Amino acid sequence: MAFRHRAIVVPSATASKQLVSKNARSGHKRVGGRHDDGRYYRTLSWSYSVLMVVRTYTTLDRLLTLIEALYPDSPRIKFVVEPGSDFARGLARHIEGMGFEVLTWAEAKAIRFDVVLAAHATRALGELRGPVFVVPHGAGYNRLVAWSSGSDEFATGLVDSQLTMDDGRVYPSAIGVSHEEQVERLRVSAPEAADRAVVIGDPVFDRIVASRWRRDGFRERFGVLPGQKLVVITSTWGGYSTVGRDAELPMRLLAQLPMDQYRVLLIMHPNVWSIDSPGEIRTKLRDALASGLIVVPPHTPWEAGLIAADICLGDHSSLSIYAAAIGCRFLLAADGREELEPTSPLAQLCEKATRLDLGGDLRRQIEDHLASPRRLSARDIADSIFQQQEQSWARFRSVVRALAGRTALPEAPRMTPVGDPEPMSCCRITAWIVSTRVEHDADTGAIRVPIERWPRIARDSRDNPDDDLWQAADHAEVHWPFRSNSEVLLHSAPLTRVAGEQWVHEMLAPSGEGTAEGDLPPTEHPNAYVAAYRHADGCAVRWRGGGLRIDVDGDDLFAAANVLHRLWLDGYPLDRPGRVEYGYRPDEVKTFCFAPAPR
Repeated sequence: MAFRHRAIVVPSATASKQLVSKNARSGHKRVGGRHDDGRYYRTLSWSYSVLMVVRTYTTLDRLLTLIEALYPDSPRIKFVVEPGSDFARGLARHIEGMGFEVLTWAEAKAIRFDVVLAAHATRALGELRGPVFVVPHGAGYNRLVAWSSGSDEFATGLVDSQLTMDDGRVYPSAIGVSHEEQVERLRVSAPEAADRAVVIGDPVFDRIVASRWRRDGFRERFGVLPGQKLVVITSTWGGYSTVGRDAELPMRLLAQLPMDQYRVLLIMHPNVWSIDSPGEIRTKLRDALASGLIVVPPHTPWEAGLIAADICLGDHSSLSIYAAAIGCRFLLAADGREELEPTSPLAQLCEKATRLDLGGDLRRQIEDHLASPRRLSARDIADSIFQQQEQSWARFRSVVRALAGRTALPEAPRMTPVGDPEPMSCCRITAWIVSTRVEHDADTGAIRVPIERWPRIARDSRDNPDDDLWQAADHAEVHWPFRSNSEVLLHSAPLTRVAGEQWVHEMLAPSGEGTAEGDLPPTEHPNAYVAAYRHADGCAVRWRGGGLRIDVDGDDLFAAANVLHRLWLDGYPLDRPGRVEYGYRPDEVKTFCFAPAPR
């Protein structure tokens, strides 16, 4: 593979020492013993040298994957942060925290590297010494960023002003693209640079595909239980993004989707975390996190969220096309085509995808979409934007080796998996809105009570008054309005019988006289009808007033209390032993037996 690039000159030891001395005299930190100088001190040998130029956390994320693709080469890797981005706060410190050395821009310009690699394109890269290889930091080149690229017509990364110097010289020795269609667009946007383009495919996509076998493990890491569906919200940055258009979408999903049937996960673009700090974002998402939202924080593998997903609600970001290309069901939550080059594959996906009506019934739309035939072919989507599939790691490495003056290796690099995610989540939920109903099996005579529940924080029963809804709270709930307004009180931590009955008395006992004839006496929990606790042999369910006391043989306290409360409300006799079926999901059938407690 041949490339047009500047000649690579490896400095002699004397020249290197002179360079270090010159840097020291000019005020730069001494770099002896860390670069091509200082060979006397070095223990390890390196294949060649690579300067990784990062501008944002997004570009860093891409380059960290590309480092993996260089295996079995062991290049000497240095980083430099190109100045000028608003999305680079703390970036150098973060890279140093990963164990890499970060050069100053002046140091990077003074040293020749075998390869200069960047996942962005700016003229500043032309100031560096060594053949420059630029690659996209997302799924190909799609987005219009006029304030950065200077063009509102061509995708950033393919604009002539980004790929040429002031004198018209094309500075990249190689321009990596994921598909030939980007070369055709490059011939229009920057014809003088088109002959530098090389189709390498997408190493990130190939890694996602190869890591799909880890799906069950990822779901477990996210806390998704068997039988639950994972709804993933993806959001790029800016006003046209999913979160930019509707910041309350995660909370509304948590309010509408039963928590035992669905989990909701949020992945946001690194730029969101750069402008607003992780601490600020955690504070803003406090109620959603307390309602069960899972968040993929910065610097943890976002790819795991796409692999684990059952359905993706996204926008015009690369994550949308990655999700759709691996077969994940996709709904367009925010149409940001105004920010996309109209002929790009991502713009075509946004045009063809089913829209999510943000103001409509989210649960029904998701369930209908999951149950409907696929409108989009994952294979067609992948083929429209990713060539060299399953070959991109080898293709990328061969370009790097060619630029470094090395021949291609016969064996492909060893694929490394997407790492385990470290999700941001909150404590367990201790207050709920509960829905139950009684169903009869005409053939067997069995009674079944399906249960659906939602986090109390996310869903306020007063918003949609319904006789079939009530509130329940655990003893661990500390927000007094949630406790005092609950009809069902639970003590999930096991108690002895004596301690349990004392707790029931404290929860339901009258605190004074009724205000009128026939009123139930007021208590510290005036809305509570039921108090239930766990003990060594099962569960005890007690009604206000002490007239009804039921023992249950199972250990599912929530089901025991709420199922029996439903039967009591509907007039079913509970004064004799019985058996009831229940489930938190339509396909789930569980049972427990109950009987009146001895007096």
